[in-house]
Amino acid sequence: MTGMDSYCDRTPSPAFMNLGNLAAPCDLANITPIQYAYDPVPDASRYLDPKLSKFPSVAKKSNLSISRNTTLLHPLEAGLPYRSSLDGVRESRHWRSNLIATVKVLNLLAADNNAADIEVDHGLTVGKLAKKELRPGLESRVVLATPYMFPSADERRIEMIAVLMILYFVFDDKVEETSDSTLRPSRDDFMCRLKGDDTSEPTGSELQRHIDSILRSIEEEDEIEGNGGRDMIAALRRAFKCVHPQGDFETVNSYLDFRNENVGAAFVIAAAKFSIRSSVDSSDPRFTRYLNLIGNHLGLINDLASYEKELRAVKMGETTDMINAVAVIKRLLSLPTERAAKVATYAYQLQLENWIMEELERLADHEDLTDEEWWFLEAVFLTATGNTFFCMVASRYGGEAARL
Repeated sequence: MTGMDSYCDRTPSPAFMNLGNLAAPCDLANITPIQYAYDPVPDASRYLDPKLSKFPSVAKKSNLSISRNTTLLHPLEAGLPYRSSLDGVRESRHWRSNLIATVKVLNLLAADNNAADIEVDHGLTVGKLAKKELRPGLESRVVLATPYMFPSADERRIEMIAVLMILYFVFDDKVEETSDSTLRPSRDDFMCRLKGDDTSEPTGSELQRHIDSILRSIEEEDEIEGNGGRDMIAALRRAFKCVHPQGDFETVNSYLDFRNENVGAAFVIAAAKFSIRSSVDSSDPRFTRYLNLIGNHLGLINDLASYEKELRAVKMGETTDMINAVAVIKRLLSLPTERAAKVATYAYQLQLENWIMEELERLADHEDLTDEEWWFLEAVFLTATGNTFFCMVASRYGGEAARL
């Protein structure tokens, strides 16, 4: 390739960054240090210049879960490549507790005899995968997702979400192509515990006892306030049942319908509800379109961020699958280059964000929602902005080329 097509630098220049502007001066010492910055569509600004849109201020009272537990971040003011028109990135003040809870469960996975025997990819076992995640730099990898996506949770609840998030990552992201027979007994035992089945051994390994303890704690939190824990566990059970598609997708919508389930959107929405102690009925038909749009956004953001990584894996023969919105849009529009496909996907993302804001306007104008319902919608909104920021600053997608 020549000319513009030879451009491949996806890392913003530190010369244009000022991380001191990422948060208010009084909050800078209490946020996660930013060590990576990845821009999946570095030349998009040549074509697209979106205006930021904030979550509408409709609720009569402010959400105390947000004010007490979060820090407002300003990625664009810091010079970071925040590729979204949705404004309002927040981080949990309890991110250190999230890290500690994640490290604990990874250590238990690494030491668990069952996990040590389950091979998931070319000699990599679940135990080895856990050890790999524990290597230096853990604080800049998948552990970042929870404090950015569920910032409103108090310290106890974010620890619980952290455990489920890392277990979901281990048992879904890395083993989705592994046969059911190979995955037993660890995933089957985990699923039994999620279901509350008596078939799971009450006196199992330390890992199994820890999972039981977390699940009991989630039930206890629901007894105190809200019912999001129950929804969260039910959604996690369903998330593991998602299968790979057969054949090509004929439309972007058909792909996004699949991706909505594949990305675990229902679990994310339930965890957002749990984070703010909400009792709102998330199945209320008034919220269906909004929640579906957010689910589509989660998948689209992840696809844009992971496309280069997935493309390399296909070219190196590490996988034969390319289940990604960029690839779907490239094929459907017959686009000539990957770069053109990524910009087109980003343009679709901006349209999706416009639909999200239009739906919020419709809810404000035509539905009589309570403050608690608006708080729930805002918590879900924060999963979208948080996921976007996570994909930008985690080493998971940009790798060492994106290190600052």
